[in-house]
Amino acid sequence: MSLIKKVRKHGFGGSARIATDMVKRLLRRKVDPWRFRNAPKYANPTESELSQIESDLARLSIAVADYNPPPPDRFHRFQQEVWFPDEYHGGRTSGVWDEKLLEHWIAGELLGLQHWSPDDIYVDIAACTSPWAKALRERRGLSAYAIDLAPVGADYAELPYYRSEDATQTCFADASVRGASLQCAYEMFQGDHDRLLIKELARILRPGGKVIILPLYMHTHYCAYATPEYFGKGYADVDAKEYIRMDCYGVPSSRKYDARRLKERVLDPIKQAGLSYRLHALRNKAALGTGIYCHFILEIEK
Repeated sequence: MSLIKKVRKHGFGGSARIATDMVKRLLRRKVDPWRFRNAPKYANPTESELSQIESDLARLSIAVADYNPPPPDRFHRFQQEVWFPDEYHGGRTSGVWDEKLLEHWIAGELLGLQHWSPDDIYVDIAACTSPWAKALRERRGLSAYAIDLAPVGADYAELPYYRSEDATQTCFADASVRGASLQCAYEMFQGDHDRLLIKELARILRPGGKVIILPLYMHTHYCAYATPEYFGKGYADVDAKEYIRMDCYGVPSSRKYDARRLKERVLDPIKQAGLSYRLHALRNKAALGTGIYCHFILEIEK
């Protein structure tokens, strides 16, 4: 956007703030690598470490079911149907395009959205600025909602089904929701909010209702990462090893369960709330696209 267009859109004061913020971000990206040069850097689990995690789960008698989605050509058709705009998550060349679309497609497949009636309520939890709920309403006629702690973005501010709302204390009536999903979101539920979400799901789900969490992020040890502006400031759980992630900003803490903490913090509370679960592992990543990193998928049912 040209300088003149920016001034017209934001005014002189707004344009000055945008320019100042841009300079700060550039300086931060120059300084932070040196400032945090000795901080432990986060790395995703390798394939061998994922196998180790599955072995750790087995030792705790937690079953992991192989998940091979329906024929990949169905996912490829979903990609071609343009459910998301080209700029979504950085666009088609971002390296995560296939992954982000896959998460929504798998959630839809496991929930069976294609068989729902217009009155069935679906909730995209921690949706941020995702167009998914809007697309489900427009294309499939579902009663879809999007909720997030953050204020509703300008593109959705006038849509009553996009809500700024705490997922652990929602406005949905008891036993009113047929299904929900969290795409790359559950790991951001800080403190006890991962447990509190389970209790809220038990309240709002109707009998037979489901929630899909994917990816369910895990590691060989209980840990979390933060981006530079939050690292070391107490956002991670006290018993989780904290790492720093240097390739982005805006993440106070992203939790990665080990097998024991997953059982204690998530799976046991699911059963205590009167719900059941199935833990899946995605097996045919290579057939589904490039850069696919989703591995564990948690399916919760009432």
